[in-house]
Parts: sequence; structure tokens; C-alpha cells
Amino acid sequence: MKNNTFISFLFSMFLTVLLIGCDYNTTNVKPEQTITDEIEESAETAEFTENAEFAETITNIPDTVTHTISDIELNNTYTTRYGKVNLITYPAFSFDYPDGWTIKSEEVSPTEEKVILTNDVGTTITYWYFGTLRDLEGPTHKINSVDVTPVANASFNPGYVQATDYSDLGTFMVAKLETTRECDLLAGGESVNVERVVRYALLPESEAGEQYESFIVGLPTFSFFYAGHISVIATTSNKEFTEQEEREVIAILASFREVGFVSEQYDDISSESDNPYATVMNDLWIKLEGVWIFDDYIFMNKSTNYTDHTLEFQYIDNIPCMNHESLNSDICLRDTFFNDYEVVFIDEFHYNVYYYRKGEFNADESANWSDDMQLVWYSFDLSNISDGELSIGFHLRFSNGFVDDHIFKYHKDT
Repeated sequence: MKNNTFISFLFSMFLTVLLIGCDYNTTNVKPEQTITDEIEESAETAEFTENAEFAETITNIPDTVTHTISDIELNNTYTTRYGKVNLITYPAFSFDYPDGWTIKSEEVSPTEEKVILTNDVGTTITYWYFGTLRDLEGPTHKINSVDVTPVANASFNPGYVQATDYSDLGTFMVAKLETTRECDLLAGGESVNVERVVRYALLPESEAGEQYESFIVGLPTFSFFYAGHISVIATTSNKEFTEQEEREVIAILASFREVGFVSEQYDDISSESDNPYATVMNDLWIKLEGVWIFDDYIFMNKSTNYTDHTLEFQYIDNIPCMNHESLNSDICLRDTFFNDYEVVFIDEFHYNVYYYRKGEFNADESANWSDDMQLVWYSFDLSNISDGELSIGFHLRFSNGFVDDHIFKYHKDT
């Protein structure tokens, strides 16, 4: 009977996909159900009981660089950078991890941040902050049944972000996610048992129980909304985690915590100047001195025609300027003056220069920005500058979250 009900549920969802494109509110869709405070004794809760002493030690983990949870030494710390890089009021989060784990990749854009932590055998923990929209919607055809079981308490305590109180998310847990059944709506819509796939995640305790996980390309699953969707999930490249990996993964996820807003944006820059903006911009202009020759213009991931020109980074009337000189006498290119701007030093080879922010500043007073224009910035990629190569991005973010990207590539005139 339960299976027939589930089949009916899936079939109705399939019709929804065909007719209206799956208007889901979240990617882990579940039917109405009551989660009781007491979890029935089972193999899963037995495991939870065995970890009770471990769980108690990780409640309210102190904000220190090095501490020990059980026998797991978490002596490395990573802090997220979305608010810092984008110069917006958004909290930073930290998590700790043992030796033997490394940050494999980190990506920060105006709409998302993704950080992947991995060990030497390919087990990963992925932190993903995604956008600012509350609904995760899109077409889907695959739905999994997942048992969500608490295994440890978590350090994360939701509070206020951008004047909005998120404490109603409640207490957080480290949860074990076990996929038990899967359904492909395009292959008959039958729910079938599968070999259990195990993951671990940071989630509100209210998510405990059976969940239905729908997959939407490019969106996270098992996330919670905190002025944007946050997903923190551990996966293994093997069929299952080793006992040691489980303990390390649980400890890492449990250590995830909010560390407040990063007010000092330029602690990586040493300078005697009282104006870090001008200092960082001047550092950038010094690195880019000389004449740069246009190579390519990329729009919508394709090379696009653009007039040949040279580029120099100058000061005109003490104002930073990107001076364009067209190599075609019939075409005049406009110079870019940075009368007002904010600049972020990301690392030695990457800088973001924010050119326009709605309601705050406008570097080009003659520009007639539309009402739905939120942010305009340049990104400077100097990672191949030693080979005489430079990449400059020009980016525009609109009120609906869409980002229009333009990439210009140059080589240095020798």
C-alpha cells in the first residue's frame, strides 16, 4: 500500500514535470509528515547512541585554530570569502579539518561560492553557497528516497543575516544520508531499491526522517536557506566510508560555524597609505605597466569580433585609467576612468575592481545604467603574466541574478 501511494506520488510529479516544468520549492521534496522528538530505537539510532559521547564533545566547539574532538585533531581551518570578495554584508563561515585533507578548489563569484575539501583517496566535503533565491526550481526526472539520520550535534547556530532572523531553522545536526530507492520519471516512473549510497551533511534537525531528493542540474540538494542556499555535503569515491573517514567527516561537518562579518578586506596588503583602495589599485597598475596588445574577445563562451587595439594602464589627472588605442583609424575606443571604485585583492594574481554598485557609487557618471543593473565590475587575471598574458573580465549583474560576462585577452608588447 505504501509503495502504491509512493508510485502515485511519483506519477503526479511526473505529470507536473511535463505540464508545468516541476515547480518545486526545494530540491529535497517531501510529503507532509510529523517528526517526533523521540527517534525509535533501530540500527540507525543505535549508531547514533554509540556516537552520543562523541556528539556531546562537539556541541559549541570553541572558535580556535587547533582543537581535538575525540581522537580527531582538527588543526587546520578554512574560512569562506563570499562577503569579502564581493564586498557585501554576508557572514563568513569556518570549518576545521585534520592533516591529510587539503582544499582542492575554491570558487567565488557574485552569485555563489564553492569550496571542495578532499583527502588523499578522493573523499570530498563540498561547501556550496548558491544565490539568493529561496526557491530552487527547474525540470527534474530523477528522485531518490533518502533516510536522513542524525549522528552528531553541530556547532552552527543560525542567527540574523541582513536584518533577517533565521533562528527558526532551529538546532543543526550532522546527518547520515542513505539513499535507499530511486525513481527515473522518464523510464516508467517505478521506484526501485538500490544499493545504499551513504553521504553526510550539515542540516537542521527538522530534516530528520525519510526525504525525497529531486535532482535539478546545477543546483545543490539537501541545502538550507540562510540568505541564500547553503549545502555542506560529504561524499566518497568508494562504495562506503572507512571508519576513520566517517569520524573525520563527522568532526569536520560538526565544526562548521559562523564567524561573523569580515570587516577588514585588505589584511593581505601591507601599505603605509591610509587609503587601501588607492594602494591596491596602484599595485595593480604597476604590475600591468607597459603596452598590451588585444588578442581575443570572448562573449557567451565564444570568440567574437572586436576591433584590434592596444591597452595601457595610466593615470590621467591623477585618475586611474585604462587607455584604449584602436589600431583602426576609423574607430575610436572609449577609455575607462575609475573616478570612484572599490577594489578587492583576492590573491597575488587576481583582483576585482568594482566599477558601479546601485545606490552606492557610479564610477562613470555619464553612464546611463538601467534600473535593473545592480553591479558592474572588472576582474583582472594575472596568473599568466610571467608569460606576457593578461585576461580582463567585464561583468554586469542584473536584479534577477543574471550575470553578463565579457572576457578580453591580451599579450604584452615586447
